[in-house]
Amino acid sequence: MRNVLLASLAALSALIATGCLGCGAWEGGGNRAYERNSEMLLLCENGGFVATLDTTMLEGRYTDSAGIVIGTKGDDGQLAFELASNADGTASAPQLGDGAWTSVALDQVAADHSNVLCNDLATRTWWTTQTAQ
Repeated sequence: MRNVLLASLAALSALIATGCLGCGAWEGGGNRAYERNSEMLLLCENGGFVATLDTTMLEGRYTDSAGIVIGTKGDDGQLAFELASNADGTASAPQLGDGAWTSVALDQVAADHSNVLCNDLATRTWWTTQTAQ
């Protein structure tokens, strides 16, 4: 019984200290996130992206070249977005609609949670057929 109590206290301590029960590998530190109102664009360190928009969700791969991030849809390889930096520190991606995207710093827990989405991309059938660029 004492071991159960100690384990419960350890789990509670982990939850209080990190805000995340079950976290621990602390992956995803290389993921980059942008937000626009209630929408999110996640650029994963594995070369994939997840865009959660008001009306749809897009997934695919991206390349980052000369300051412009080009995303292609995973299911058909078509252009999803071109993300370019603005002079005011925001970014624009006209293909994803009007409005500027703001870079968001992910804390350790948010980065770890974002990595679940990133790792999930590798389970898609298109992941191995679409060449990383």
